[in-house]
Amino acid sequence: MEIPFLVGRFAYAEIDSMMFFPTLLISLWMGGRNYVALMKSVGVVAPLYLFWDFLATYRDSWAFNPSHVLGLYVVNLPVEEVMFFVVTPFATIMIYDFLRRRRDSRVRWASWISLLAGVASLSISPLFLAHSYTFVDLLYMGMALIASWLLDRGMLESLNFWRFMALSYVPFLVFDFFLTALPVVEYGPGSILGVRVITIPVEDFIYSFSMLTLYTLFYRYFLGRQTANVR
Repeated sequence: MEIPFLVGRFAYAEIDSMMFFPTLLISLWMGGRNYVALMKSVGVVAPLYLFWDFLATYRDSWAFNPSHVLGLYVVNLPVEEVMFFVVTPFATIMIYDFLRRRRDSRVRWASWISLLAGVASLSISPLFLAHSYTFVDLLYMGMALIASWLLDRGMLESLNFWRFMALSYVPFLVFDFFLTALPVVEYGPGSILGVRVITIPVEDFIYSFSMLTLYTLFYRYFLGRQTANVR
């Protein structure tokens, strides 16, 4: 599929730029963002997903279309893909920064539902061993939910957190559509179930959920540490 303003080797770089620069301008206008806590969260979470990315690319679970990347690589990943793990939290956590300034409500049962969902995700993952992306996706989602329950139940019981997760799918649908429609990302045979929303594999929705849950979990943790140190 040809998208007029996203063609050639600059496509993935353009997608990263479309996420980063508008967010940077809004962040500067909005003010009050804690970039130190955000970058610490990136430092914890990004390596978990980069490791998966390196391994998945090596095993041909997915690949990056050389027609739509700059051609600069970190081992076997395009530099744009590495930057994705910085650009995505920088852009998306801004939604959470906006919401956490607003009045919140506590949903006590949400943490227990999340724990059950995490345990269920880990339990059913072996059923999808034949589909490498689906299998690891479920492992990571289970890990993200259980880690959140153990470390920060308050996040899982925050209505603003769930509002944030719902709103995060708005930019997700836009940018993941570009990645999968061109396609920038190509999935290996059998790595996914083949169920798609427009051009987006259903696994990408789970991937986004687990990744943003972990980014937010550690962002909140480092925000709390900074507040404690001030006191």
